[in-house]
Amino acid sequence: MRNFIARYTVLMLLFTIVILVITYIPGLNPSKPEEVEENQPAHQYRVQVVLKARANPPDFWRIVEQGLKMGGDEFNVKYEVNGPSTENDIDTQISMVRAAIKKKPDVLILAAGDFERLAPVCEEAVAAGIRLISLDSDVNSDKKLCFVGTDNYELGQKLGFLVDGILKPGDTFGVIGHVESSFTAMERERGLMDAVENVEERMAAIRFCGSSVDRSRKQTIEIIQQHPEITCMVGLNESSALGICRALDDLGMTGDIRVVACDSSETQIKYMESGVIQSAVIQNPFNMGYLSMVAAVRIMNGEKVEPYINTGSVVIDRDAMRRPENQKLLFPFIDESYE
Repeated sequence: MRNFIARYTVLMLLFTIVILVITYIPGLNPSKPEEVEENQPAHQYRVQVVLKARANPPDFWRIVEQGLKMGGDEFNVKYEVNGPSTENDIDTQISMVRAAIKKKPDVLILAAGDFERLAPVCEEAVAAGIRLISLDSDVNSDKKLCFVGTDNYELGQKLGFLVDGILKPGDTFGVIGHVESSFTAMERERGLMDAVENVEERMAAIRFCGSSVDRSRKQTIEIIQQHPEITCMVGLNESSALGICRALDDLGMTGDIRVVACDSSETQIKYMESGVIQSAVIQNPFNMGYLSMVAAVRIMNGEKVEPYINTGSVVIDRDAMRRPENQKLLFPFIDESYE
């Protein structure tokens, strides 16, 4: 009996040792690598993102970043987002792109604050072997593989058609743009000018606020004081539109001058609900961020991407904003933890 117990004990010890060996020696247990991969994913792709700004407001860039986050999480991308505090701080953005180049990413996604001034540093990135994607605001470089964003000339035309529908014979309008040297501002202004009939006679003034809400407010007050016949104001982006609305609040003229806006921040939506903004052309910043990351992954996988991915724009007014398809654009998913 004692011999049997001894033999049984030895066998159980050997069995335990075998189980431990199979469990803990790498390669012998086929389920172990999968568990490690799930718990500690190895980032396959490296992407640097430099936006025109990361300020909040405007809401626009926060929503772009949420789209980038969804794409990065979905495709297991190791990415970093940077951007100056204001859209007109071009020197800081150039420095940030150079810092991104030093990190040797596979792809650089750039929303250029200046169409011309960002071009040389983009050439540096491409020369360093980094693939370039342009997001929202294009850059004057033929080295980029893809542009993801709105057709800004078309957006400007839509703004112009809205103005034409508001103005009566003899009426004039004013315009507040954002950063004059940015691709988005240039193209929207060009589209607007082409769409409004007799624009030379009907446009009283145009100013550029550098994407500063307060500067837009002051410029709007100056334009209205210099041109009291104005019946409509146009904001070419979120900051310029908000400044116009605040100026009308300050002047007590919210019922006298109509506002045509671009973009759809939470505050802009409130102004539309109250009737201060009559209509707006809204973009899809979430899709811009998400599709930029998708394009980056496809490029890193050796796949072809379209040179231009149009994320679209939609005209809405107070009635149209209640439609389900527009609600998705007006209220995209936003992670409130982002600051």
